Amino acid sequence: MFIATRTTRTVLLTAAVLLTIGIATLALTLPAALAAFFPTRYGFTRAADDIYIEGNASPQDSAVILARITAGQQRVRRFWGRTRASPRILVCRSEACFRRLGGGRRKGMSILDVLAILSPRGTDPVIAAHELSMNEMLHRIGWLKFLCQTVPVWFNEGIAMIASDDRRYLGPPGTATRCLVPPPSPSALPGGPFEWNRMALRDTRLYAKAACATSRWLDDHGGNAAAVELIDRLAAGQTSFAAAWQTPPKATVGGQQEDVKPVAL
Repeated sequence: MFIATRTTRTVLLTAAVLLTIGIATLALTLPAALAAFFPTRYGFTRAADDIYIEGNASPQDSAVILARITAGQQRVRRFWGRTRASPRILVCRSEACFRRLGGGRRKGMSILDVLAILSPRGTDPVIAAHELSMNEMLHRIGWLKFLCQTVPVWFNEGIAMIASDDRRYLGPPGTATRCLVPPPSPSALPGGPFEWNRMALRDTRLYAKAACATSRWLDDHGGNAAAVELIDRLAAGQTSFAAAWQTPPKATVGGQQEDVKPVAL
């Protein structure tokens, strides 16, 4: 007779939780996932490589949309460097299209590292960059680590807001602080997607709080390159997010940043 050890039970429980999350994610995103694989059957027309626009947009309208997406892609590359993800992009020109794909009241949404969907209200460089940054983050961290919440969702969202330079939630670059709200405690921010969505319905400043916490960490640890390095190290299993977050900040000496050694108490 098989008797499960504590380790076996833990592994089985973890697998069950991940499977449940995966099934729930698939169920919630099924219409969008189908549209990603069969865009023409959902009323989209190919406008460029992996870019599909709802209906039969005029050449002029298509050119405007493509220019905005290109500007968003450029913002993502400025943050991440050479991108690794190659998501398909679907552009809804009607609210009915976006609702049909599960978008709701959002301006855009991303599905794992394979799809970005823009609503009529989100077809601009900021929203395009936000969703494409989310795709890039997931591609680099990997699906399994994403499901295990190796990177808390608030940091993912914070990076996306910084990569897109979203002035709704951040001050201008180069200022003493980009925070538009008092700096929050990261422990007070939701780490999982379901908790994030629930809190976002109640807290209108949640995105600004995540952007603030993320921008402060970047300022203290070397900017965009430090975040990209952190994600690569997390993907390789070389550190944990909690350990990286507690890493001492860098001090600026003679225009260059140096590690601040913690003082023994």
